Amino acid sequence: MATTSIGINDLYNAVITDLVPFYDNAVLLPNSALIPNSLNIADGAGNTVNFPLQDAFSVATSSLAEQANVVGAGNNFATSVSPIEANKRGSGTFVTEEALEDGQFDTVRNAVVSQLSRSVAQATDQAGFKTMLNNAEITDWTSVDASTLNGTGSNILMVNQTTIGGGTGTVDLNVVFSPEAMGYMEKRGITAKMEEDVQFDRYIMTGTVRNGFGQLRAGYMKAVGSIAGSLVTTNNATLADFAQSVALLRAANAPADASGFYYAAITPQVEYILSSFINGVNGSTSVGSLSDVGNRALVDAVISEAIGIKWLRTNNLVTGATNTIG
Repeated sequence: MATTSIGINDLYNAVITDLVPFYDNAVLLPNSALIPNSLNIADGAGNTVNFPLQDAFSVATSSLAEQANVVGAGNNFATSVSPIEANKRGSGTFVTEEALEDGQFDTVRNAVVSQLSRSVAQATDQAGFKTMLNNAEITDWTSVDASTLNGTGSNILMVNQTTIGGGTGTVDLNVVFSPEAMGYMEKRGITAKMEEDVQFDRYIMTGTVRNGFGQLRAGYMKAVGSIAGSLVTTNNATLADFAQSVALLRAANAPADASGFYYAAITPQVEYILSSFINGVNGSTSVGSLSDVGNRALVDAVISEAIGIKWLRTNNLVTGATNTIG
């Protein structure tokens, strides 16, 4: 393509036009089906959102006498807040004059849009899955032991700590969660910028977002460990581990989606280990149309529906965490 100012402007305008839909279809977690508690504060001041949380209700009192104190019968709908702060995520790429001269316009545009949108989407999803575990997206799980996932405070419960890998080694952390477990906020949607770098005869293009995740109900999520990167079945994650997670969520009255399902985000290795079940032997492989389910990333991620779970494949879970409980 020509490297005139008109040609460069056309490329920039094309990237800006395509970047938003590409990113929206590449990112998984900021999806209303998975996290309906979502706020956009692009037009507001500040970088933090306080999500209001209501106390859990108690069962109403039966057989109340005439003129008995109904309000004093037990429920207190007091509220607290869960703050979620925006974090900046970004990616950039160089486009040389030679690439513009020798490549076709669509080729260059598609390469730039794909690199920027997919890398920022991946960073967003990784931050979300980290936050699910302990409400902190900056945790380095290669140096933090999975034994901290004991169900106290912001640490969700890993249901198979004592059995996974014989209780030692490194583990990948799959997550079973209610759609009401997490909150999401966005301060800046995917945004592209470009400038000319005349010293090196090239152009710099960047894509950035500012968003954040936070736990709303830590008890509405459970972790299932799997042996890091392993396809073996001995001492690895089992279907029973996921069924136990569902049972614990239902016992906690964690809301399911409109169809009565929770979500399980699993690694490709766990998908393989459980494939005979979740790929059609006992599970349904019908997941609905794009308009029924969500964006392209969600449609591509959904494997099947079984044992009260909609199974999602992803490469963005926390992997390689140590686990020393035996």
